[in-house]
Amino acid sequence: MSNHTLRVGLIGAGGIGRTHLASYERVREAQIVAIVDINEETARTAAQRAGAQAFRDVEQMLRHVELDAVDICTPPSAHLEAALLAMEHGLHVLCEKPLAHQPDAARQMVRAAEEKGVKLMTAFCHRFHPPIAALKRLIEAGELGEVVMFRNRFAGPFKGVEERWFSDKEVAGGGVLMDTSVHSIDLFRFLIGEVARVQAVTRQTNPAIGEVEDTAIVLLSTADNRMGVVEASWVLAAGFNVVEVYGTEGAAMVHYWDGFKSRYKTNKMGDWQPLEESGADRFVGEIQHFVDACLGRTELQVTGYDGLRAVEIVYEAYAAATG
Repeated sequence: MSNHTLRVGLIGAGGIGRTHLASYERVREAQIVAIVDINEETARTAAQRAGAQAFRDVEQMLRHVELDAVDICTPPSAHLEAALLAMEHGLHVLCEKPLAHQPDAARQMVRAAEEKGVKLMTAFCHRFHPPIAALKRLIEAGELGEVVMFRNRFAGPFKGVEERWFSDKEVAGGGVLMDTSVHSIDLFRFLIGEVARVQAVTRQTNPAIGEVEDTAIVLLSTADNRMGVVEASWVLAAGFNVVEVYGTEGAAMVHYWDGFKSRYKTNKMGDWQPLEESGADRFVGEIQHFVDACLGRTELQVTGYDGLRAVEIVYEAYAAATG
């Protein structure tokens, strides 16, 4: 497939689906040729933009269009069925986070990909955020010394969440931890190491959201006691998104808001220096990596197993918070 344009079916054309669709327009050697959405008008509108065919269900798309891969951007409870159908047809799968709404469903997806010999990538876009990639290189080069502590906050007001599937436990699998902190957990595993222990406190500030949490703090640690703090909320009045890593020889901060510069400092430096910010945005980088892996140009750097571990760790956090 190395000299082939990857033919992709987009499953789900809502908010994140539209983000993916726009990103494919900036990706080499891939084309969205079919779009599925349960809302036929949504599917048609997106398909017109992409020059693709529109469908209302996945099976119909698979019967009528030749594909190499699918990109799943539906709500989480629909991920498993869509992924299994695609894998039965020998298609590679890029799946939005969380990989599934429950660990068992995520395990089925990982197992099916292994059995069918297809690629399964979890859409953890933050790994492809240029300052995060620069931070990873700093850590691997030993510039920060022994990494001891990680801190991440993805928090801010999510207006109207109580009216959307994000707060429906049956669909989403949980609240802000499942929606947002799967990214945080993946960043900890990517930058620091595998999670061995989990502690958590959760809170529901807005009772209108039903059964799920809207605010949480999670403590993560590795087997050798490197530590991480994850802060998440849908209700804080002022959002502030940041990733911080501290080592024995230096520290780094990745800021996601305009006006704050991502930067690092080591014991050898006189002052803070900017982290590299150049490169494609994280969604384009993520999708380009998936395309390159499907075309045999690279190995997947973020897999279905990474998505499974994030869901498992969120469920460990829920157990810790209630136990």
